[in-house]
This record gives sequence, structure tokens and C-alpha cells, in this order.
Amino acid sequence: MAQPDSTTPPCSVVIVNYNGTKLLENCLSSVLSQEYPSFEVLLVDNGSSDDSVSFVRAHFPEVSVIESATNLGYAGGNNLGARCARHDRIVLLNNDTIVQPGWLVHLMETFAGPAVGIASSLVITVGIPPEYYERNGSLNLLGHNIMRVFSVPENIFYGGGASVAFRKERFGEPFDADYFAYGEDVYLGLRCRFMGFQVKHVNDSRVQHLGGATSRQARPAWVTMLQERNRLLNLVLFFSAWTLFRLLPLFVLNAVAKLALAMGGKRYSAAGLLRAYGWFFSHPREIARKRQELRKERRVDEREVLSWMTARLTNGESAAGKAANWFSLAYCRITGLRTVESLPPGVR
Repeated sequence: MAQPDSTTPPCSVVIVNYNGTKLLENCLSSVLSQEYPSFEVLLVDNGSSDDSVSFVRAHFPEVSVIESATNLGYAGGNNLGARCARHDRIVLLNNDTIVQPGWLVHLMETFAGPAVGIASSLVITVGIPPEYYERNGSLNLLGHNIMRVFSVPENIFYGGGASVAFRKERFGEPFDADYFAYGEDVYLGLRCRFMGFQVKHVNDSRVQHLGGATSRQARPAWVTMLQERNRLLNLVLFFSAWTLFRLLPLFVLNAVAKLALAMGGKRYSAAGLLRAYGWFFSHPREIARKRQELRKERRVDEREVLSWMTARLTNGESAAGKAANWFSLAYCRITGLRTVESLPPGVR
């Protein structure tokens, strides 16, 4: 086996698992078959009630199993894995994935440049339309994912949590454990950008992703609460009061639209949405503390971060979707919110 060098440093692959026995054979087999000089694989088991731990120990003895007595969630589980990892370069990988040959070496090669803080694989998720992968997407000003934003192949706003790499030396524990699940990958991406590092998409590092294998075990109201709370929390924690004030009308319209859909039984859980919004009124001190801690890491102005986000509200091509996007773009221009749409095509 080749010796590690500056482009293939030793690394740790962290996989969080909760009752995922049926997923682990394909996932771990694909990871352990990678041709890479030196890496360790850590499986963090979040208090599974199935035979995940005994299965891995029996069939994959080379994998280090870290058992948690309770379910720490995706965020807390990955933090535990990062603490236990022996190497500076860490890859976080979902257990419902199958990685392709060359996945790890291509991901690690991206860290050859000191400016790169996060490297993200091309994750092909079951059920996602092929056109989604033609151009990388970004985050909009409401914290939603928007497809086909960037024309430069390596540009991406944040690294999706299904397969993302970072340096422990820079980020320590990558996530806020209070997130539990959902939106923590956006949290890490925002940390990275405010710290002044780049986020890079690595097209040759490819992963097949089932998607939602663990979340399907959870109650819909609980999932909705976490998704909505964490989406808003990412914005509230990182951006200034002035920016949040300018975004408030969009926040309100978005909340009203979601509640209307929930009441009509089409999407979301009304109870989950209301619980998410109520959380912000009941945790002001906690929010202030988290904002202060993150401000200590900040190295760039928020205008730089906003310039990588999109003003588009929806992926829809309908007349209503186009009208909503036009309204949002006009609103951003009027209020001085400079988004990626204001950058030259060659840059974005």
C-alpha cells in the first residue's frame, strides 16, 4: 500500500448509526474497499435496539465501534465520533450510503489547498431528478435548498451531511449537539464561510444515497419541528439583527404559507411548525449565548457570505414559482441584500 503524502493524509471516516443493521453491510464494505494509504473507520452507535453493534463486530472487526447509551442524534453522534477520531482529516458519512471507487482519495486531495475548509462529495440520492445534479445548488435567504444556482462546477454553498470532510484542527466538534438532526450540515457550512474558508464540491468523489432511512423511524411532528427550528436557527445564529430585520417579511410569508399547507393536510405538521416557532420565544438566552460563541470564530463580513446565497424562493418553474422568485429578487435589490445573482456568471 502506498504511503500517505500531502494529498492523501491519514483520515478518519465517522459513520453514525441508529437501528441500521440492514444498511451497514453495503456501506461498510464499500468504505473498506477504498484504495487509500491510511484511514480508520469509526461507527458511532446511537443506542440502537437492533443487532447493529454485534453485527459490525462480527463481520467488520477492523471497524472501531463507539457505543452511546442514548440517541445523541446525527449532530451529537458525529461530535462524539470527531472527539474519538485519531486523525485531523475527518469524513462524515451517512450509514445509508454506498461509496464509489476513488471516493476517499478524491475527497482528501481537495484539502491540498490551505484555503479549503470543507470538501463535499457528489451525493446521488434515490428519487432526486437527474437535472438536480447538472449544476450545484445553494441556500436561499430563508434557509431552504435551491437547485441549479452555480455554473462553476466546484462551487457549492455548504457540504451536504451525507458525505462531507473537514479538519478537526479547525472545527473541533463540527456541530451544535442541540440540533439533534437536520440542518447541522448547513450550520457547519456557515461556520466555515464565516471563518473565511472555502467550501468545495468534489465531483469525482461519488456516493449513492438512499436518503431518510433513519428519519422514517421518527414521528412526523417531531421531524417537522426539528427541520423548521434548525432552518431558522441557522439564520438567527449567524446573521446580524439588521439582516434578520430585512428578512422578516419573507420569514412571515414563508411561515404563513407552510401553516396553510399543513392545515390543508398537504405537507408538514401544523403542531411541529408551531412548536418550532414557539421554541425561539422560550429560548432567548440560549440563542444569545450561541450567537456570542459563534461571533468569536468570525473572520469575514456577512456580506461575503450572503453573496454566495440565492434570492430565489423556490425551485418551481410554474407561473407562481417564477413570480415568487421575481418578487424576492426585487425585494433583495430594494433592501440592499446582495446575493449570488449579483455576481458575474464566471465567478459563480
